[in-house]
Amino acid sequence: MAEKYGGVYKIWFGVNPWIVVSDPVRLRKLAYKCVGKPARMSEYGHVLTGVNYEIEQANAFVASGEVWRRGRRVFEASVIHPASLAAHLPAINRCANRFVARLAQRAAAATAGGSGRGGDDESGFDFFAEVGAYTMAVVGEVAYGVDFGTIDDGSGAGAQEAASAAGAAGATGSSGSSGSSGSSGSSVGRQLQDAAMTSFKCLQVENATKYLPLRVMFPAARPLVRWLASRFPDRAQREHMAARTQIAQVSRLLMERWAASKKEAAAAAAAEAAGAGKTVDGAKGSGNKAGGFKEVGGGISSSSFMAAMMEGRRGASQEERLSDTEVIAQSFLFVLAGFETTADTLALTAFLLATHPEAAAKVVAEVDAVGEQELTAELLAEGLPYTEAVLKEAMRLYPPVPYLLREAREDLDLGGGMVAPRHAYLVLYVHAMHLNPDMWPHPEAFLPQRFLPEGAAALGPADPGAWAPFGIGARMCVGHKLAMMVAKTLLVRMYQRFNVALDPKQPLPLRMKAGLSRVPLDGIWLSLSEREAKKQAAA
Repeated sequence: MAEKYGGVYKIWFGVNPWIVVSDPVRLRKLAYKCVGKPARMSEYGHVLTGVNYEIEQANAFVASGEVWRRGRRVFEASVIHPASLAAHLPAINRCANRFVARLAQRAAAATAGGSGRGGDDESGFDFFAEVGAYTMAVVGEVAYGVDFGTIDDGSGAGAQEAASAAGAAGATGSSGSSGSSGSSGSSVGRQLQDAAMTSFKCLQVENATKYLPLRVMFPAARPLVRWLASRFPDRAQREHMAARTQIAQVSRLLMERWAASKKEAAAAAAAEAAGAGKTVDGAKGSGNKAGGFKEVGGGISSSSFMAAMMEGRRGASQEERLSDTEVIAQSFLFVLAGFETTADTLALTAFLLATHPEAAAKVVAEVDAVGEQELTAELLAEGLPYTEAVLKEAMRLYPPVPYLLREAREDLDLGGGMVAPRHAYLVLYVHAMHLNPDMWPHPEAFLPQRFLPEGAAALGPADPGAWAPFGIGARMCVGHKLAMMVAKTLLVRMYQRFNVALDPKQPLPLRMKAGLSRVPLDGIWLSLSEREAKKQAAA
């Protein structure tokens, strides 16, 4: 559309005009100048009411003002600082190793003639549907400090199920049953996973409540529509509200467990200081005197995002202290922002490598050089330049979130005699910028060397700001370093172990679908086989 209408044009969304900006210079300027999201941005995706609406408005993605600043600060403290990233790495490594073991079972079954997922060729499988189990496990453990169980229990809680509203997630997550204080850690994780998957399902346009188009088409009637949705909910509205209520209830349960563990730890420390050397119940101390839970699944692990927020509240001033509503909101936002987008990037990266064998060979050579050594934060940040270039090029061609949404808080001069009026919605179309031939030589081609020193001059962008899959400016995704770490970890372990090929069942050309993120409509179908060296090592 940019080629037809230029770098700035207007579209209509319901009765609201949206100004689309794809010109790189204007886009970057507006991204830095316009920090505020539209006040009713979340209302274009669902019709939450009551407490669930309050929680939604408190998350850092849609909030403005001081609420946004508080939320942004806690994200920065937990996922940007090198020490925080390193603290999350054991969980990432653990989830990656478990997922690769799951892939190995699939590859072995295919080699032995085991059953697959339909079709004449039983060796192939939809990697996009599967890799969501890994990303959900990672973001669940990092956000909440509990094991979601998406890898080991065979639930198949993949991104495809969320994107298409199919599979077990919709069936298991719609009950809305509340958590209880006696729930085990694994059941708590399962409750969160099911509720999160149901929420993803209900956020897809084709699965949305019937009240959503009414609110979009008749913005003046929003209070009435919300009242109707709360009094006479349809099935989609009931499912979504039940899922969000479940998330809030389980979150509060975990927060209570964290607070209780701190009290127990303080009492144990006081008793030990007094010379008792025992915990308050008379049992010998277990060595867990910091008050955190030793094992994932027993409660909130001390390195988790939720634990960081809870700990931060203890010494913060009143104006800096997050409310319970804000803690719940930021924790779920962590999952919402990191699950499908990272699964999408991993699936599309695998597709591009499967269709570009020379690039795949370079990735294999690079990850083989790593060997079986521990994947440290330093190695993942600086030791895999070609793998990182591949990921960046995949996100240039297929940014998971293709546009940024902002609100003009004042009349904005767009140049060329164009003015965006106050309160206008600005759509900063990043994907169009990524494919702009004035910015990128051969923009449609997959060329990872664009992001390497030796290829940047000839193939890199004319403007360094023309690559922005994580956003731009103050609203840039704060979890971009963590997301790259999660993606690289799996690519290293996956390509070290398997030959990865495109399965004949893969529909071509690749079709994409826009929902919460821009995802492959038909999935990404791959075939895996153990690499010969790995087979010999195992023997």
